[in-house]
Amino acid sequence: MIWHAIVWTLTGIGAACWSLLCWAAHQLITGPDWQALGDGAWSDWLTQWRIPAWLADWLPLGAIGELQGWLATLGPWVESLLAHAPGVLGWLTPVLWLGWALGLGVLVLLGVAGSVLVVAIRSAAAPARPAT
Repeated sequence: MIWHAIVWTLTGIGAACWSLLCWAAHQLITGPDWQALGDGAWSDWLTQWRIPAWLADWLPLGAIGELQGWLATLGPWVESLLAHAPGVLGWLTPVLWLGWALGLGVLVLLGVAGSVLVVAIRSAAAPARPAT
């Protein structure tokens, strides 16, 4: 019974991390007004952007600076992508959440496979009962 709890706890932690990652990507996609930005306005937006206090408490000390550095590198690339294909932004959010659902489905399938594996190992390790 404990092994099933371990499998599903790990599955739940994976699902929470996956959901948080997809939520963060959604915030990045929908947070700034990408059409209004342009020519360096990304860096201005990034300096005003703050991580929610509840999330900042859970992150390591240097993670916020690293994240802002990573976003500073990513922003100009996203701006140039949207300058060349402005229609991308309209369908990017549904694609993101479809990917979230598919990833969550894979995690649930891995949890089921883990539970099946636990049952298979337990039945293989169980001593054979003599026939009466």
